[in-house]
Amino acid sequence: MEEEFREINNLWRHHYTAITIESRKAEHQAVEALRPENKVYNRYRDVYPYDHSRVPLQSVSETNYINASLVTVPQVNRKYILTQGPLPNTVEHFWTMVWEQNSKAVIMLNRVIEKGTLKCHPYWPQDTGDTIECPESGLVVLNESCVPGTHYNLTTLKLTPKEGESRTVLHFQYTTWPDFGVPTSPDTFLEFLGAVRDSGSMNPDVGPAIIHCSAGIGRSGSFILVDSCLLRAENEGPDSVNIRQTLLDMRTFRMGLIQTEDQLKFSYLSIIEGARQGGLINGELDLELLSSSESEDEAPPPLPPPRSESLQEKYIPAVPAKVAEHFNSIPTALVNTEVNGVGEPEESGAGTPGDSATDSPTKCILNNNKLEERKREMELRRRKKEDEKAVTEQRLRTMQAKMKENENWAGRKDHLKETIGPFCVGLAMFLAGGYYYFRS
Repeated sequence: MEEEFREINNLWRHHYTAITIESRKAEHQAVEALRPENKVYNRYRDVYPYDHSRVPLQSVSETNYINASLVTVPQVNRKYILTQGPLPNTVEHFWTMVWEQNSKAVIMLNRVIEKGTLKCHPYWPQDTGDTIECPESGLVVLNESCVPGTHYNLTTLKLTPKEGESRTVLHFQYTTWPDFGVPTSPDTFLEFLGAVRDSGSMNPDVGPAIIHCSAGIGRSGSFILVDSCLLRAENEGPDSVNIRQTLLDMRTFRMGLIQTEDQLKFSYLSIIEGARQGGLINGELDLELLSSSESEDEAPPPLPPPRSESLQEKYIPAVPAKVAEHFNSIPTALVNTEVNGVGEPEESGAGTPGDSATDSPTKCILNNNKLEERKREMELRRRKKEDEKAVTEQRLRTMQAKMKENENWAGRKDHLKETIGPFCVGLAMFLAGGYYYFRS
């Protein structure tokens, strides 16, 4: 794992692009997702499940479609269901899937409102004692308890069907992972992953854990990549782990897993740090190597790939004042990573001396010096403008040389006309006169 990391360090954009290109070679059909009657159940028009790995519903009469994919990793006997954040018209579909798949946990990696935008419908009962009813399937979802934390909240839910025994489902919500971005350190994420694992929610004897963010591909893809690679390192040793191939295999089940090069780098770092914490590898990676940026000859990192505008604008009502007030009233310590721009987490100031995030050797590795990046970007733009100016000037010089050459040739032709023309006329008259003279 470390050697793989060292080989691609400073080349994350190229590595991510190569993975994206290779994953597109295998074409998978998505007939069901693109049916006109099912498009209203997709949050984004360019994120949908493949036919061979989609999760069909059984207890909903109006449709058996939900934007969810079953991702399997046979090397570690893991199964995950990755799905989009529920819409108002898919809340019942979502809980029906949780019940039918016998899932023990729902892992939510986003907040309901991010950067002032509704990223996910509040699909679970928010306060203790509240319920949500699913009329068609007959399920009732009850909030039994909620334990808020600094980086994640844990809610215990009870699902009760029309007939049969109730089930307990754990709802883990990681609150400090910005959309299109990454957490400030692998430590808090690994702590969250450890809590999910310790709950038994991903054991082989229960149904697949339901994992989602807003689209169910970026943060969700990073979560399952880190979990499966760490598990394989624990079972077979670090040398058995091929992170790149694991991601390529996962992308055959759901499109676009991991959306940015920063998310890919964070996944590598989390796997290596998790292996180090677990005693699977010794020592630490060189901090200068980890924090080094791409060479100055490289172009600045591109913006994250665009995510299509939501298809559900006409289906999603405005955020109710009560809901907005509820989520905006969450203590800052719980949601202190609102981003300033795409993929740029704001410095939260959270953490005190002695915290794992503070003492970790990988703290803020991904938070490269923004000022240096801006300076480098400005320098690259300046060089680009100078290069463009030089090319333009060279083209102008070439054009001027050609114009001058054309003018010289035109002048030579006029001179020839002026000198040779009269001589030719005289010669013709002389020959004509001689012809008539000798003929007579």
